[in-house]
Amino acid sequence: MKLWRYISAVFLLTLCTFFALANDDIVMVSLPNILGTVSGKSIYLPIYLLISLAIFVGVIIGVLIEYLRNFRLRKAFNESNKKLLKIEKELQKNKEKFLTEEEKIFSLLD
Repeated sequence: MKLWRYISAVFLLTLCTFFALANDDIVMVSLPNILGTVSGKSIYLPIYLLISLAIFVGVIIGVLIEYLRNFRLRKAFNESNKKLLKIEKELQKNKEKFLTEEEKIFSLLD
């Protein structure tokens, strides 16, 4: 299983390298004038780097959105799990309290 992971990683790295070699042209990315202090700022980047950054930022934003979306469900699950454990402990205490001597001996044999 580990071998296939390494083979797929090498294949993906080779694919990314070929993509970078095929798309090494430089493009100008103009930054918007947000604060009003500096206008006309530009950055020159290779196309493959620009596309890779866009994919990386998209994946990060997607992971954050999914984490925040499922946060409420995870919180409710953990709360209900705590309640269930509390009820199970209480049930076990009540069983021990009301068991007869004979039932206690049989429970020890199990």
